[in-house]
Amino acid sequence: MNLVGDPWIPVLFEDGSHKLVSLQDLFAKGETIRDLSVNPAQRIALMRLLICIAQAALDGPKNEEDWKTSLLLIAPQSLKYLEANRHSFDLFGDKPFLQVSDLMPTLNASMDKLEFGLAAGNNPKLFDHGACEDGRCHVSAHAALSLLTFQCFSPGGMIGITSWSGIQTSKNSEHAPCLESSPLHTILRGGNVVETIWLNLLSRKQVQEHLAVGMGRPVWEQTYATLSPVPEWTQTYLGRMIPLSRGILLDGSLRKCTFVNGFSFAKLPNYREAMLTVTVFEGKKGQEYRYLPLRLERHPWRELNSVLNLNRKGKSGGPLALEHLCSLERGTVDIWTGGLAADKGKLLDMAEWVFSVPAQLLDTGTLEIYGKGVEWARRGEFSLKESVKKFASEMKMADSSGLFQWAAAEFWSVLDAQYNQLIEIAQDHAHGLDPWVTTIRRAMYTAYNQACPSSTPRQMRAFVAGQSLLHVKEPSHD
Repeated sequence: MNLVGDPWIPVLFEDGSHKLVSLQDLFAKGETIRDLSVNPAQRIALMRLLICIAQAALDGPKNEEDWKTSLLLIAPQSLKYLEANRHSFDLFGDKPFLQVSDLMPTLNASMDKLEFGLAAGNNPKLFDHGACEDGRCHVSAHAALSLLTFQCFSPGGMIGITSWSGIQTSKNSEHAPCLESSPLHTILRGGNVVETIWLNLLSRKQVQEHLAVGMGRPVWEQTYATLSPVPEWTQTYLGRMIPLSRGILLDGSLRKCTFVNGFSFAKLPNYREAMLTVTVFEGKKGQEYRYLPLRLERHPWRELNSVLNLNRKGKSGGPLALEHLCSLERGTVDIWTGGLAADKGKLLDMAEWVFSVPAQLLDTGTLEIYGKGVEWARRGEFSLKESVKKFASEMKMADSSGLFQWAAAEFWSVLDAQYNQLIEIAQDHAHGLDPWVTTIRRAMYTAYNQACPSSTPRQMRAFVAGQSLLHVKEPSHD
């Protein structure tokens, strides 16, 4: 199978039809392809691949002005690049795509391991009971997508060993770059897949200023016959866009694979991933950087003021591609956020959200007002917690945590459905945040009423005592 000419990428066309396409078809028919039809981890991995191909084909763009004129060049230049490098995209052969042909085959893992949604080994799945000792037989298209995604998101931990060009591999592994700190990834969305690729390209100037590394070349152009990586593979922008985080060699049956540790990649603060949001916090050693994490239990509208922050200090700030929006005349911006969460070596779940936000929200002043609105909501949650604790105390309950979790879930559920009100208020803040505070109060009372019953005299006394603490300060008094 060759990824350039054979279909393997699930996409959604403008007419609503779903289909598998090849890399060649995706760039040739990109204007008729509305979006990718994949899960969050696959979307991130595929977008990194498509961006990497486009940037390698364009050998740039050099700067912002060059980026503005590059949209119409992406498809023809990428098609030329793919044709010239077709041999590097074979799934099997002397130089298999994203695999290491110089591994001593051990077939120490099932192919199921490369698919995060399947049960494999000690990784059970609730709705999957098809795991077997010999592994399931996978089709080539699915194997290619799983391989790409796993190289970007493979979790760290103990791993099998074998010989790589005569050198024994390590039994320990680290998280792949896309899984470091379970981050929230952000991708700008265009009207079609080619425009989406274009919006997320970085110029050489951005790479140099914000990443402090060279542009580099994609890993599939390299010959990695050694276990010791050269800087081109791990210390350049394109070199780590599709990371060789694991040494993998697929078996022809597509049931088993040889699976060992690959290359190590620099982490924050030595390198920041372009699609991630970096925040600054006061740590034990002073100011420290960290990625904004994907939180499965909370909607990321509460983090938009961090994601959209272009007021960079050091490596902090939102995704680098957002800077392009400052030079485009657009009323609204479509933003996709999501990722894969992990607890050490255990994968938890995937999640994704889509926002259509006004470009005005990128303004520093507007974003500051939005951030204050989020802070009022957090104050409302704190007040709700104190009220529930008072109710539990009056009822002589030993622990109020379960009751508060119930109330907090209801509180945020109400606000999750109404966060667009805060966006509108931030744009046109003639009346301040008062309307938003009213919404917060309603959410607080709704949550408190549902979590704390008041049907008996004793409950009624406890309910009133707790309700007396249910308030949030007016913004004007801050």
